[in-house]
Amino acid sequence: MSSEAAPPPAGIDRPPVAAAVASAILATAIVLSGVTGTAQRLVRDFVAVPDPAAPTSLLPTTAAQLRAWPLDAISWAMSAVVPTGVQQRLLLVTALALAGIGTGLLVRRAGPAAAAAAAWLAVWNPYVTERLLLGHGPTLLGYACLPWIVLVLRSTLRTRHRLLLLVAVAIPAALTPWGGVVAAVTAVFADLSRGDRSLARTAAVATVASAWCLPWVLPAVLVGGVGADPDGPAAFALADDSGLGAWVSALMGGGVWAVGAQPLSRSDPVALAGSLALLTLAVAAVVDLWVVARMTEVTSGPDPEEATGRSTAMAAVALLLLVGPASLAWWASGPGLGVMSELQQVPGFALFRDQHRMLAPGVLALSVLVGLAVGWVARHGGRTASALGCALVVALSVASVPDLPSRMRTDYRPVTYPADWADAVRSLDAAPTAPTVLSLPWQPLRAPGWADEPPFLDPLPRAVSGTVLTSTALTVQRAGGSIVVDDAPVGEDWASGSVTAASLRRHGVTHVVEWLGTPGALAGSRDGWRLVHQGPSFTVWDVSGAQ
Repeated sequence: MSSEAAPPPAGIDRPPVAAAVASAILATAIVLSGVTGTAQRLVRDFVAVPDPAAPTSLLPTTAAQLRAWPLDAISWAMSAVVPTGVQQRLLLVTALALAGIGTGLLVRRAGPAAAAAAAWLAVWNPYVTERLLLGHGPTLLGYACLPWIVLVLRSTLRTRHRLLLLVAVAIPAALTPWGGVVAAVTAVFADLSRGDRSLARTAAVATVASAWCLPWVLPAVLVGGVGADPDGPAAFALADDSGLGAWVSALMGGGVWAVGAQPLSRSDPVALAGSLALLTLAVAAVVDLWVVARMTEVTSGPDPEEATGRSTAMAAVALLLLVGPASLAWWASGPGLGVMSELQQVPGFALFRDQHRMLAPGVLALSVLVGLAVGWVARHGGRTASALGCALVVALSVASVPDLPSRMRTDYRPVTYPADWADAVRSLDAAPTAPTVLSLPWQPLRAPGWADEPPFLDPLPRAVSGTVLTSTALTVQRAGGSIVVDDAPVGEDWASGSVTAASLRRHGVTHVVEWLGTPGALAGSRDGWRLVHQGPSFTVWDVSGAQ
């Protein structure tokens, strides 16, 4: 079928567009209903500080800083106008609403009920749930941009206008390295899917897509392009959170590696039945896509053999998008684990070690196909049947993760930093030169009593105008035991509390910040350290004299 077919009149599109927007906004509102207030959220990797410090340079200089670049720089720039806690809420709302609306628009020609069903499912599913509980809200910006990229590159706009609009819709994804890469790959394949594809235009799309990756590619090259820990793929491999195997869990959008990010409902029989029913609807839509397209094109096309090939290809692509990401992630987590471990030495390949993150295209394909299934019901059963079909999809979606809103309310509650946080930061900023700070205990996650659960990534580097040394040694509990992943080991025994003057000198440390009331060992000896701040939650030492 030609990708350049004229779109239907604007009046025909309005009800589906309205249905997609309303459904996505309603689903987003319910999911985030408990995420209130303007204070910061501290949820695993999703952290913010009240007053972020300006970046020490225009480009990050360490591998740790690259993880959320250029998002951290944007957050700092916006903090003068929009508080960081509000920024976090806006990010979550934007990611979920954009994902739902864009997915609904992809199936708008199947009718309002189809658009509403697809939009709802793109927001409320195990994949979105587990990424949110992992604290990977920024990752969902990449997920949210994929349908918009397809919409733009499959449109009938002129090439120049498509490229300009492509940049606009890809900007949210490009705020993180992973988002930029997945958006770039999607853009290239979306352009190749057009009937009028050309090498020159696809090259132009690839060039534009490469450009939005430069903000993190350039500093990655300057940092040195070192490889990542080869244990990463094993630590972040798919998990079986359904009891039906890792591959089936991935097909349903689940299978995240972190036990704490797995909603308790994933093993519930009703939740599994809901997810499996949605998968069945998606497969039925693939079958219908092949049958209807084949019958239409074979009977009306000028070349029956060519039409049959095109219709078969359409169904094959739909099936590939549905099962391909889960199958690839399953392979990389099992049979291909050794290959993935070896590839960690290739700079930038660490982006692909979190196998669950790779499921985004498959989850969106599931949402689109389920929407098409509702469209089939609308064509054959009328308005009442289509409304019932949409309601069924909404019910199955909610049943697949019924505890999503409650988990968001629990994990994403606002956190007020203790009073001496600002005093501790000021004591560091008062140093005559930009300090080099060692954050103890030497482990990446913090779990102080004032923040409660879940643990969160040390936010000190975002608050201090200087260099902050924090541990990158993440311990992941898997079925076979624990796996420690450390992409930037310092070669010191700081985790045990052995903080010597020689080790501080080797790393140019001028100050030490001690988090109190969080797991881990503090320094066993403080000979020559000068106390510059003492509070109930933090202690700050000037150790320049100990060197």
